[in-house]
Amino acid sequence: MDHFRFIPLLRSCIVLGWLGMMSPLLAQPTVPASGAPSVADTIRQSLPQLEQLFLERNFQLLAQRYQIDIADAAITQAGLRPNPNLWFQGNLYNPQTHKVLAFGPPSQADKDAGIYNSGYYAVQLQQVILLAGKRSKLVALAESNKSLARLAFRDIMRTLHYQLYTTYANLYYDLQGLRLFEDELGRQQRLLESYRIALQSGGVAPYEVTRLEVAIRDLQANRANYQTQIADDQATLRVLLRQSAKSFIMPTELPLIRTTLPALAVALDSAQTNRPDIGLSQEQINNAERSLALEKARRTPDLTTGLLFEKYGNAYNNFTGFQLAMDLPVRNRNQGAIRSAETTLKSVTSGLENQQNIVQSDVLNAYDKLNTYYTQLAARPDGYLDRIQNISVEATKAYNARSIGLLDYLDKIRTYQQAQLNNINLLNNLFNTQQLLNYTTNTRFF
Repeated sequence: MDHFRFIPLLRSCIVLGWLGMMSPLLAQPTVPASGAPSVADTIRQSLPQLEQLFLERNFQLLAQRYQIDIADAAITQAGLRPNPNLWFQGNLYNPQTHKVLAFGPPSQADKDAGIYNSGYYAVQLQQVILLAGKRSKLVALAESNKSLARLAFRDIMRTLHYQLYTTYANLYYDLQGLRLFEDELGRQQRLLESYRIALQSGGVAPYEVTRLEVAIRDLQANRANYQTQIADDQATLRVLLRQSAKSFIMPTELPLIRTTLPALAVALDSAQTNRPDIGLSQEQINNAERSLALEKARRTPDLTTGLLFEKYGNAYNNFTGFQLAMDLPVRNRNQGAIRSAETTLKSVTSGLENQQNIVQSDVLNAYDKLNTYYTQLAARPDGYLDRIQNISVEATKAYNARSIGLLDYLDKIRTYQQAQLNNINLLNNLFNTQQLLNYTTNTRFF
């Protein structure tokens, strides 16, 4: 290469190397330069702060709380006794006297003649009495329904809490990945500009410029992938928190990673004890038993009692009588509803064992995954992260000194990028799998 043509290229590379070494990868995420909201729209939130907003604002939690209140009102309603029934009958029109609403007392002459063209009315008061303990069974069933609503609330809380934590962690580490590619893209764009200048003077071959352009396109594609992932994370958090669409939630930090696993037996026992979906299966059995007891009680008809007073219309003028009424259970003994309730009980009883097996499988799966990531983290040698950082620095120095070519330089930079991404992904997977174990056991181990 001609000496005078080499000087501009060397000068550009030296400047590029200096710029590259002055902008190492930062550990903390910052707002991405591309497509980021304004500073006024950025909300910096720690995980505890975000969790508090989630408990106050999340629509699904609020809606499920209302379901508990509805179930509580149903208990009150189930405990109420039937209202008494008041019945009144009177004469609207008498065709013999052509009088309307003739409620005045008859004359003495009419009484003596046994004629009652006015003064007639009848009043009846009835009360239904529930037999076979129907009212207490209705209350018991309503109480079971409230327990189901509470367990459903706990299950929704567990699921949404897991989604909140994992989305926050994904956003935290996606921002780190985006920052990595932003830094590398800036570095290689500066290198490309210096090569284009050198190309004009014949200092480099055209294919080298093309090779750099391809590398930049790869970086831009990776940056776009992270930007779309961050957009998905933001969309999920906005729904969970009912946050304004214009705001950008910026994670600040994550809890320190703990590398101690609970004993497997403890995790399995915690899941069987604390998982609300197992509680739901158990309560569904209780609910089905109470429903069956109620349907069997409904085989017994209810008793209707009453008092009747009739003026001038019965065996004697002022008739007072009592009433008893009951349906005769000849054909309808609630057979269909009882059979349906029995079938439901069989179904939910078999579902409990299946749910217990699912829970056990979930815990074992999360436990095995967490063990895998712990092993991967423990196998990382001391000083590994420092040596990763040195790959980029040393490659830039060697390239500036012209001791390596462009292809070797790009290969080392790709190695540096992949090592950084592997570290980011490992930490993200480790945190999310810890949350998965919390989720599958419904216990805050981490």
